[in-house]
Amino acid sequence: MGKLLLSQGSVSILFSAIIVFLFTLALFLSGYVLQQRYVHSLQLAIKPRLPKPLPAQAPLQPPTLDIKWARPMGSRPDVEETVSQMIEAPTIDWSRLGYVQVVKDHSELCSAIMLLADLQEKRSPAKRILLFPKSWLKETSEEDWDPQMSTTRRLLRTAARRHGARLVPMETIKADADESLASSYSLTNIYSLTTYERLIYLHAPGVVLDASALDSLLAFSKSKPMSAIPATPERKELSTSLLLISPSSETYRQLRETRLSQPSTDLELLRHTFSAPDSLISELTLSMGNVVYESQSLREASDDFNVTSFNEMTTFVRLLEPDIPGPEYDIPYAERAKLRPQNDQAREAWENLYESFRQRRMEVCGLDLEYWVQAEAGVEL
Repeated sequence: MGKLLLSQGSVSILFSAIIVFLFTLALFLSGYVLQQRYVHSLQLAIKPRLPKPLPAQAPLQPPTLDIKWARPMGSRPDVEETVSQMIEAPTIDWSRLGYVQVVKDHSELCSAIMLLADLQEKRSPAKRILLFPKSWLKETSEEDWDPQMSTTRRLLRTAARRHGARLVPMETIKADADESLASSYSLTNIYSLTTYERLIYLHAPGVVLDASALDSLLAFSKSKPMSAIPATPERKELSTSLLLISPSSETYRQLRETRLSQPSTDLELLRHTFSAPDSLISELTLSMGNVVYESQSLREASDDFNVTSFNEMTTFVRLLEPDIPGPEYDIPYAERAKLRPQNDQAREAWENLYESFRQRRMEVCGLDLEYWVQAEAGVEL
């Protein structure tokens, strides 16, 4: 009888142990599944986003660069992905594609790094390159300490370490030019980056709202010396707001020689060298939406402007206003009120852009807005 009771007790203990084991195993497996889901979600979050192919060659009516770009457009147009484009997509060599910023003066550095930070945040798989004056690397003594140069070097380290930018020092266009002058440097230095097949230059200051259209330009455009956004709907001249460039030593040499023989601004030099409309981005490509938009155009927004559609359809906004030096300056409220668009929705979009720039300037560069003094009549401050 005792043996029977002992046997029944052993069975009970064994049964309890099995139940505990099964519950433990179930708990372990559920935890493992949740962990794998979390890791997979994390991998998707940090994985670079692949671009969509450009619109297929079909008779489309693209938007123009006038106020029509600010009208509500709903979702982006459907993209017809051809077989050849889909085959090419997985084999894109992103090490040969990139975004480049050219900084000629200390005051331009933060805005340039902010654009590279935007592209990083939007998970663009392309490289990020920052061209800056080589003179900034010169060693200085304690007696020659300059707070502006100290800030500049801090920002250069931030660009490289935090935002993964490749730092490339550039020489002056003319050998004996003053290294401290912004006019001694040129956008033509982009053509010296011959290790890259295609590069996109965005004119700072600005805000990148969506990098997908820009990545598509890089991945699927044909390589040519220059593809630029048109300055006007008539497509007679290029704008430097966005440049898609294929670097080459020959083009770089040609541009340098032209600049040395005939001093000019970068815009004048590029317009002289690259004729329109041959050097402009195709109208079909522009059908992807507001690839480039200038903030001053919000003042001319139509009555049916919709801020939500604008944010969804716009890729890059260049912050450009004719009455103020730039978004880097803290404009008094009275002056700011005069500049705002009259349309309620457009005003909301305008204010959001400038507030976003202010916040990002602090986050990326650790800098507040600069103090702004309005110039008196006939006096430049």
